[in-house]
Amino acid sequence: MTPPPLAEWPGAEIAPGVAFQGDGSVTLQAGAGELPVIAFWRPVLFKEDSDKPVAGRMDCRVVASEGLYSEDGFDPDALHEVSEELRRDQGYRDEDILRDISDTVRQIDVVGRRNDPHQHYVLSYILVRDGERIIDIRRNCTFVHGEGISRIDALPYVYRYTKLTYAFEPNTGEKA
Repeated sequence: MTPPPLAEWPGAEIAPGVAFQGDGSVTLQAGAGELPVIAFWRPVLFKEDSDKPVAGRMDCRVVASEGLYSEDGFDPDALHEVSEELRRDQGYRDEDILRDISDTVRQIDVVGRRNDPHQHYVLSYILVRDGERIIDIRRNCTFVHGEGISRIDALPYVYRYTKLTYAFEPNTGEKA
């Protein structure tokens, strides 16, 4: 299943100069502290190359905040560690962590599952340095499906159907 051209995807700004786009339903809500929260969902077929695909849904929530840059605050692994024990107590089991680390953008994608209720997830911590500003983006995508599937490769769906766009060149403070 090929998504439509990116220019046709709905989206919204989640922080000054940062937009979220998704190939699906995108709505903007007010979260805690009046931070904008993007709610996104789209139907998904798992095992697409099978003669028995399984239908499901991808639900995402995306939020961003900004602050002053500090080296300690530019560590996505430390941010995940803060909530890891609480998430484990709630039944979330991290199975893999993928890292994409550069001088201007640091991202980890935590991929895992939960048994009660049965679901898979991708939790992303994305930190973008824009001069003296740091933008902290959290993307939490949950995959809802029936019992016909026991394991999915969730991360490719997140990258296939969601996108973050920056209206500046990271770390320069200049508009792109």
